[in-house]
Amino acid sequence: MDTTVSRLESIRQSQNELLYKGIKFSAIGTFAAAFVVVFTFGPVSSQFAAWMWFGLITLVYGARLVDSYLFHHSKTAGQNIRQWQRRFNFGAFNSTCVWASAMWLIYPQDPAYQVLLILVLGGVAGGALASLPYDKAISNIFQFVILLSVETRLLMEGDKFSLQLAVYSLFVFGFLLSCGRQVGKNYTDLLRLRQDSQETNLTLIRTTERMARMGYWQWDLRSDSFQLSENLARMWGFSSRTVKQSEWLSRVHRDDVNRVKRVMTAGQELAGEAAIEYRMLGPASGVYHDMNQITKSISESTGETFLLGTVQDITELKSAEHKIYKMAYYDELTGLSNRSHFQEQLRQQIKQAERRREMFAVVYIDLDDFKGVNDSYGHECGDRYLRSFSDHLRRSVRGSDLIARLGGDEFCVVLNDVKDRAQVTRTIERCFEYTKKTVEIGNHRINPKLSVGISLYPDDANEADDLLKTADMAMYSVKQNGKQCYAFYHTQMASDTVERVKIEASLREAVENDEFELWYQPKVSMPDCRLSGVEALIRWRHPERGLVPPDLFISTAERVGMIGEIGEWVLQTACRQQQLWKAQGHNLQMAVNISGSHFIADGFSDFVLENLSAYGVQPGELEIEITESMTRDPEQHGRISRALRSAGVRIAIDDFGTGYSSLSVLDKLEADTLKIDRSFISGLPGDDSSKLLVQAIMELSLGLGYDVVAEGVETYEQLDYLSSLKCPYIQGYYFSKPVVANEILAMIDGFGFKDKLAA
Repeated sequence: MDTTVSRLESIRQSQNELLYKGIKFSAIGTFAAAFVVVFTFGPVSSQFAAWMWFGLITLVYGARLVDSYLFHHSKTAGQNIRQWQRRFNFGAFNSTCVWASAMWLIYPQDPAYQVLLILVLGGVAGGALASLPYDKAISNIFQFVILLSVETRLLMEGDKFSLQLAVYSLFVFGFLLSCGRQVGKNYTDLLRLRQDSQETNLTLIRTTERMARMGYWQWDLRSDSFQLSENLARMWGFSSRTVKQSEWLSRVHRDDVNRVKRVMTAGQELAGEAAIEYRMLGPASGVYHDMNQITKSISESTGETFLLGTVQDITELKSAEHKIYKMAYYDELTGLSNRSHFQEQLRQQIKQAERRREMFAVVYIDLDDFKGVNDSYGHECGDRYLRSFSDHLRRSVRGSDLIARLGGDEFCVVLNDVKDRAQVTRTIERCFEYTKKTVEIGNHRINPKLSVGISLYPDDANEADDLLKTADMAMYSVKQNGKQCYAFYHTQMASDTVERVKIEASLREAVENDEFELWYQPKVSMPDCRLSGVEALIRWRHPERGLVPPDLFISTAERVGMIGEIGEWVLQTACRQQQLWKAQGHNLQMAVNISGSHFIADGFSDFVLENLSAYGVQPGELEIEITESMTRDPEQHGRISRALRSAGVRIAIDDFGTGYSSLSVLDKLEADTLKIDRSFISGLPGDDSSKLLVQAIMELSLGLGYDVVAEGVETYEQLDYLSSLKCPYIQGYYFSKPVVANEILAMIDGFGFKDKLAA
């Protein structure tokens, strides 16, 4: 029993000697790292907190250095073993607490600096493998306290980026804890079994090497050969443990060979240690592994000198660091730069352009109607669509240009060193080649459209945020003017943006202030020229601006999420007007245009039926118009349309022929009426292609039992041609523009319509 106690005390004493010996080197590394931390993170967090933290580091490590000095000069260190052990553990625990506090005292807001701080703390935790390997418990506590601080702070941040960073950090620190636990255990066992046979000790060393992916080599400077440890020979793929220097260097990556040679030379001349990271060809042909090597010159009592190198395979750690870096700077879906990286690179581009007196362009690209593709075909199809467009962008610009996905369907490109607008235009036209053909994603066919805005440095702006803002304004102006085009920024766009913001603010008050009106455009039956129904069209009578064009405020309502509220007002008002007309003895079918997002909203069909019941309107007297793009997903369109049609409500497909449907799906549509888009009607009767298309739609639609309405009829010639095709319903300015409700009454008996049959 006494022998066992004495043996344990001897092991503890050996641990104390090794641990206290390492304090000096640990303190030097700590002060150097702390200085770097203060000067790196102070400017992006809090200078006061950074220096306060540095003061704590200085206080704790100063006390530990004093402790180390007292230990080495104490005559009773061998007797008070447990006391000195507790003192060391107390100092080490204080050290890790101070390092862990960095996550709270100097945690930056910038994601890139957040990643950098965590990598620094990971390096400090990894340093415990070198400074605290002889005590498994204190080594694990050191790493665990830092891990706990990092994970707690990231989880409290709560955003997606922090949570993802927490997962990758857990992997890195988990790896360090695993290594620390095994290394600490093996070092403790090594001390415990120091009296055992050399073979037993070597076995433990080999186990440690394998667990920590470590090995060592020894070079007798009188020879050209290295002696490798068994595990290192296996890691490097050498069959023999004796390897010539030239053979070893031939496996080092050619870009790293000269650095390795310099370190080896310096290691021979210096008494201290020399560290280096390099890439080494592993056992798998063509695959390089990342190595971390520490070289030290050893002089024996005989006067002979040799180099000792300790090597660790850090490939997995490097991979984790790379993943964290990519997560901070790159879009996971497309591999393009993300918004954070783009803004950082844009600021660098401005500095470079200013220094070189160059011009560059910021190109803001929006993939039009991406939400519709995503909603109709699913997120997987949407993701593949985004990747397809990203690949096209890469092919369209130079390798030196920067491409980023800012989020959703928005992309940005920096075209550096452009000479004039013509050069920018040529690049933009290459981007638009993507829209010249149908993109096939699985079984779906998509016709891409782009809205592109361009801002030039230094003509339009000198700051990163302003360049992005002006390019965005130019892009938005394209959207307002029909999409599928590009525009260079000009100053009028800033005024348009201010106007748009004012419209948005006023729109929120329009419903409450009863500023909306419904106007009605007649739908005329042929050939008797009788008023058979009307289409309800919303108008906004602003108290200061007068009538605001629907094209302006409808798109704004979609963007700010008010389209559902406005759509409900239109439905209620239309049903109320229908109730009034019915009370006067007039039965007119009412058509109401509904946005796609409102149509698929939860409870839409119930809302329609409740309003019909509340105002005493028969379901067959209401027709819901939806745009053709809603038919891209037959299942979704069918589910909602069937619910309404089964109750008697009619469904019309508006703007037929312009969206994703084709004549091949006419027999599958859940609809009662097809409205031929005005873009086909405008070419009648002179344009042969328009005539053929309209004739084909008419014949097939009527043959399949649909009602057909021709929209946008403005001339007698158009009316005459449509009459020859036996088009049952006509709507357009030729008969009447949209009018207020009172004017509809004068048209009910056909007054003013029959005379339109004669040119």
